[in-house]
Amino acid sequence: MLDKIRFEIDKNDDEGELFEFYWFAREYPRFYRYHLDHAEHRLKEIHKKYQYIKNSESGHVKDWNKNRFEVSVSNPITHQIYWDFEAYLMALNAALDLLARVVGVAYSDQTPVSFNKLCAKKSLVGPVDILRVAKNKWVNKFKDYRDCFVHYTPVDNRVFADIIRTENNFLLRCKLPTNPNIRTVKGFRYSKKIEVLKYASTLYRHMSALDKAVAKEIMKLYKAKEFPKRTANLFFIGQRTR
Repeated sequence: MLDKIRFEIDKNDDEGELFEFYWFAREYPRFYRYHLDHAEHRLKEIHKKYQYIKNSESGHVKDWNKNRFEVSVSNPITHQIYWDFEAYLMALNAALDLLARVVGVAYSDQTPVSFNKLCAKKSLVGPVDILRVAKNKWVNKFKDYRDCFVHYTPVDNRVFADIIRTENNFLLRCKLPTNPNIRTVKGFRYSKKIEVLKYASTLYRHMSALDKAVAKEIMKLYKAKEFPKRTANLFFIGQRTR
């Protein structure tokens, strides 16, 4: 979307008045894609490790007696699943902040460079409302997981994959707490509805939908000549001065 806009600008901006925005529209999607590609890589790695455990355990499941329905395993691969998941959360969090900076140039004044702080600016309406809807729908919970696992505690000091026999096959689950904001292992509660791969896949679908919604809104504003509204001082967005 920003590539299409900057190509049009390049054709029509003979005086170079939009040079900074042209740079912004070229570079920031690349920064954003860097983090999205990282997230996609981590999601694929989680899936591959699930498949590895399922393949390595399938023979054992066939040997279970009729009264055994579930076994938990812990090994280097189960730990790597959770390491990948934590990295996945960090990559998505970085992508959200980059998306907030892209949305920010839809406003004349300087805007916050983080997703949460941009959403908190009550004076702003327009494309930021799309971010707010996502924030209420899934980002708040996602950030609870990210903050918990990055800053406070992992799921446990020894992580397991649960192998559950079904009628014709078996399932693999890596548990996630339903209440990550409590930020302590002793306080975690669990549900069979929430587990690592299923939740990670849901997050990716949410992120893709948000990406498309923001792109559609920005293109609509651009066609109405209402985007970008800020075209200067873009080189140093988010720069610290200490």
